[in-house]
Amino acid sequence: MTRVPQKSMNTHEEMDMNTILAMATEMELSSWALISSVSLLLFALFVLYRQQRKNHANSDLLKRTQNDLRALINASVGMGERMLEMERRQRRLAERQEQLDIYDAANQPYEQAIRMAQNGSEIEELVDICGLSKTEAELIKIMHRFDKAS
Repeated sequence: MTRVPQKSMNTHEEMDMNTILAMATEMELSSWALISSVSLLLFALFVLYRQQRKNHANSDLLKRTQNDLRALINASVGMGERMLEMERRQRRLAERQEQLDIYDAANQPYEQAIRMAQNGSEIEELVDICGLSKTEAELIKIMHRFDKAS
């Protein structure tokens, strides 16, 4: 009779041992799963941190680029305004030059007649050479006859 209970104790002890082994294996698997999960979480956090740093750097670069672009736009607007002002000035100068050319062309016979009158030319010479009317030639001769004396 004593053997039977011993046998059942061995079976019971074996069951306890199997249970303990199963629990240990289950705990070991849980530990590995926990360690793996924590490692994966840390890796994800590291990747997220690097991505945030890259985003921040890109944001700074974008701001600098936008500022540079604003400066270039302002400079080109300023240059455009300067060019418009230079074109206006050039047009005004061209108009003045044209007026002076017209004035010079219109006054050239008179200037030549004045020089001739100062050098003592006769009224008939002023009419023939400069193309003036007789009264214009007489007026120039009268006005500039005193220039030679002074």
